[in-house]
Amino acid sequence: MAKLTVEQRRRLTKKAFACPTTRDYPINDPSRVSSARAYYRRGYTKKCKGGKTRICRAARKFGFMKSGYKGASSWKKWCRR
Repeated sequence: MAKLTVEQRRRLTKKAFACPTTRDYPINDPSRVSSARAYYRRGYTKKCKGGKTRICRAARKFGFMKSGYKGASSWKKWCRR
């Protein structure tokens, strides 16, 4: 995953973030969705209202919950909670 530059991050729409008001956790591509989930699950990180829902929605969009994906069961379990 390539690092987002300040300019690239600024160009992303608010819908491309799990926390749009603070612009935290970009979810614009599959690798960033899995990273967002990893960081969001940690107890000491910032959370926002609806952040988990947005991450799960992006995971469905990029196919993380399809039966052919080997980690689908853990994604489904995390998104149900």
